[in-house]
Amino acid sequence: MNDSLLEKNLRALGAVYPGQVQLLRGGDPEALSDAKFLGDDDRVIQDEQARFAPSRTELHLVDRFADSPLARRLFDAIQLDNLSDGGNRRLILLEDRPGHVRRRFEAEDWRSIIQSEICFFLIAPNLEENLRRLLHRYPDIAAAIPEVYSGDGAFQDGRREFLLILFDRYRAALDQRGERIVSSYVRKSSPFPTAVRFFTPGHNYLQDACVEAFRQLGYEAERLQWRKPLYRFVRSTAWLQELDQHPFDLAVFLNSTPATFGAQKELSRIPLQKAVWFVDNPRRYVYEPADLEGCSAVGVFDRTYIPYLRERCQAPVIEVRTGYGVDPASAKIGEPFRSIDVAFVGELGLSGIHSIERGLALLDPHLLEAANDVLKDLDVARPIYMSPIVEEALARGGWKYRGFLVEYLENKATALRRRYYLEILADQGLVVFGGGEWRDDPSAGPLRSCYGGRRIRYGPELASLYASVKININIFHVQCVSAPNPRVYDVLASGGFLLTTEAPGLLDEFEEGKDLVVFRSREELREKVAYYLSHPKEREAVSRRGQETALASCGRHDRMQRLLKALSDSLGESYVYLC
Repeated sequence: MNDSLLEKNLRALGAVYPGQVQLLRGGDPEALSDAKFLGDDDRVIQDEQARFAPSRTELHLVDRFADSPLARRLFDAIQLDNLSDGGNRRLILLEDRPGHVRRRFEAEDWRSIIQSEICFFLIAPNLEENLRRLLHRYPDIAAAIPEVYSGDGAFQDGRREFLLILFDRYRAALDQRGERIVSSYVRKSSPFPTAVRFFTPGHNYLQDACVEAFRQLGYEAERLQWRKPLYRFVRSTAWLQELDQHPFDLAVFLNSTPATFGAQKELSRIPLQKAVWFVDNPRRYVYEPADLEGCSAVGVFDRTYIPYLRERCQAPVIEVRTGYGVDPASAKIGEPFRSIDVAFVGELGLSGIHSIERGLALLDPHLLEAANDVLKDLDVARPIYMSPIVEEALARGGWKYRGFLVEYLENKATALRRRYYLEILADQGLVVFGGGEWRDDPSAGPLRSCYGGRRIRYGPELASLYASVKININIFHVQCVSAPNPRVYDVLASGGFLLTTEAPGLLDEFEEGKDLVVFRSREELREKVAYYLSHPKEREAVSRRGQETALASCGRHDRMQRLLKALSDSLGESYVYLC
């Protein structure tokens, strides 16, 4: 039996806010008999909507959101503004009448809002007390001055004033805390870092491996742990508490900068070294020189992007490739993976772009059309540097190729590339591991029948899969113009056999035919799969040699040493980092 809208909404809510679900399940239907749910044409709602200014305000609060379409309208407006300029606008939805939320959830699908990282729900009968408790535990939510709206068209008992005064008090306390921490921070006599913090979430498996690499090099290192869904609400100031309690002197921003992280002003007041490392196309995150202001060193996984960054940065910019992060000793050959002939581990790449596509259609349908037209003319099956081609094409319409456009086009191109190659193996025992899009998205086509049913956990399970299957397939994301991706290093370090698409930078570290095998067409892919399945000794020899090469110089500690060397160069100092 299909779930009702209410059950779907409650299941989504329970995954993020488990404590609020029971409250809604117990909502009293009788309490709703006289409730007035306002529509788009109600005058009071029109008055509130007239105050929309998401482009000028970071934080928005809707009090008693369940009685009107105001929250949904504001959510859509904030999403579009964030999409257009990469901002950090966010929304807090408050409600002290659980029964009204229950009725709204029975009538509408709220899952996209519930699951969004830009929206936070607080549903509680005693709202004032619970809001105070929330801000007492997470005071950094109040770092921005909020715009407050009334969802039911009228503020009762001075609620607007209460909300503004409460946030003002916590914001003043945050300012005092910040001043105390900044004034008490003592610069070390040595210019070289001793304690490292990775600031931003994302690619956590990679960051965890880098933290361990820093520890192996003798540094005190951690990754800041951000509690979902609060990251966007607290990130600009919450790190100060970590600095106060556990001092550090090097902040590493993965796929972000102090500006995009939202703490450029605060970070500029403390003499920390700041290193940036891009493991995706930096055009997603860097637009102007101000984005990299104050950075001591910048690393990027692929040297193709170095000129773009040097045009926008005074700090040293170097290639810092990814490397293996799995523990080779954890790779165990055996079931359930040993019986698999051919495996691909990764995403199709479309799940994250559907929402961008819908946003683009609302923001500028002509831009969406132009972007897709560019994609039609590209041969994505071969290595290609998309950025200059797309940039030139979009410039004719006055558009810039950056941010969400890069994510949209490159992920879509990668999905086309992966399907193009993998489909040829659908009858050769291919098993695909990844997210549910391989099963549910119509764009997966015949590969849906190859889906292995789940993602593989990064760590011992992934290493064991790579070591156990006969042939591991790698198809580079289009952003890998020259350099390899982490999958290359992890497969080889685990002792697996790798059959991969080409990338010029592979030959910087590996020997084709000795460490790994490359294919350049669908026909060659099919032929080489058949050949190496029938020649196990040759396959095992390549696996052994590839593992030896990867373990010799492709670990995350090797990569972190390059970043540290760039930091020392930026200081005009000579410093030797030993493994």
